[in-house]
Amino acid sequence: MNTILRKDMTPVRTTTPPEAALILGLAAAFSAAKQPFSTEIRDFNQLSDLKMEKSCSMRKLISEGFSAIPRAVLNNQDNPDEQERLIANILFIFFRDARFKDGTMALKNAVYPCRRGQLVVQQKKMAAQMMVNYRSFQRIINVLKSDGIIEVERLKDGSRITITAYDMLVGAKLKEHKPAEPKKLPCDVYEINMREMFPDQNSN
Repeated sequence: MNTILRKDMTPVRTTTPPEAALILGLAAAFSAAKQPFSTEIRDFNQLSDLKMEKSCSMRKLISEGFSAIPRAVLNNQDNPDEQERLIANILFIFFRDARFKDGTMALKNAVYPCRRGQLVVQQKKMAAQMMVNYRSFQRIINVLKSDGIIEVERLKDGSRITITAYDMLVGAKLKEHKPAEPKKLPCDVYEINMREMFPDQNSN
């Protein structure tokens, strides 16, 4: 029951004597501990922590899958060299958002087909989200293109990024296969010879 106490420690709502006694007792305990007596959550950081717990719950960690990202990308996200760090952060987003299997991706009001290892982005929007100067962003894109790491195709509302050699970088998909049945071996030759040589012993 959400009950707010007045300064005179009397409940606002009409309560039964046992309920009033319980409320007064709780109020006295909180007062002794110098803690505010309220049923409301006043600390908004506490609310954000609760939301964070829900978004990173064990169920979500298991059900939402994972992204395959090369270790070299992760290791260079805090590289002291600004350009190397920016390259790693851009590649991190590309590997994170790339299609793991053939499908489609939406961009604004259009839907584009994407093969495994492809994604669609708006480069200006991505640069703004990363708080990176667009010229610096474009320079890194050109570096990645010249190094043969990505290919860029211009679309109406953005770009289709292809991570070249995607299977080599993140590992090829495992093919389902049935385990081979064990071969039926003939009876051991030694045992056959022993039975033929000593038939009386085998009968015991």
